[in-house]
Amino acid sequence: MDGQKRRSSEMKDIRTEIIETVQKEYETGLVTMYEGNASARVGDRVYITPSHVAKPDLTEDMMIETDLQGNILRKKEGLKASSELMMHLEVYRLRDDVQAIVHNHSVFTTAFAIDGMDIQSDALTEINLTFGKIPCIPYGRPGTPHIYEHFKDYLKDYPAVLLANHGLLTFGKTLREAYSMAEAAENIAKTLYVAKQLGKPADLPEDELKQLRK
Repeated sequence: MDGQKRRSSEMKDIRTEIIETVQKEYETGLVTMYEGNASARVGDRVYITPSHVAKPDLTEDMMIETDLQGNILRKKEGLKASSELMMHLEVYRLRDDVQAIVHNHSVFTTAFAIDGMDIQSDALTEINLTFGKIPCIPYGRPGTPHIYEHFKDYLKDYPAVLLANHGLLTFGKTLREAYSMAEAAENIAKTLYVAKQLGKPADLPEDELKQLRK
């Protein structure tokens, strides 16, 4: 396969995977029909969901293609990129290892974000194994550079962050990994909320926590 055909095949595959990711989020209740977005990087190109298109209606030709500076390289007439495009690009600029990003407003993680609370616990093995913690980044207005002005202080150590008063942002080497982080974060947030309603969670021994965090 020559270079042009290979790139065309990669584009089609990644656009299909983005659609499958956001539709799975919709089907599992992590997003509503119009909210949230996802992107993936292929070399120096980024593909991202369009703004104001219902999840069930997305098609491959609706995915917006940009470069890492945010210049639009390909889009369907009448569509525009997600308003959070520049937020996604900032993650790619700061993290060379990240190839995919998922952003949503899942209920329990967003509740922590609204309260300005990190998601962390010395009682739950899963948060320590998978995340260490999910920090809450100070508020910035969505759709503006302010939403990502503090990213450089938080992103290097974590696969997920909360955006204060807004929602959840997860990332990984693949869309599957980024989605799995979003799913795990929501499950952990829900578990911690329920546990606190039942009583006082029993913390794990400090030595055990150190081993889990390794």
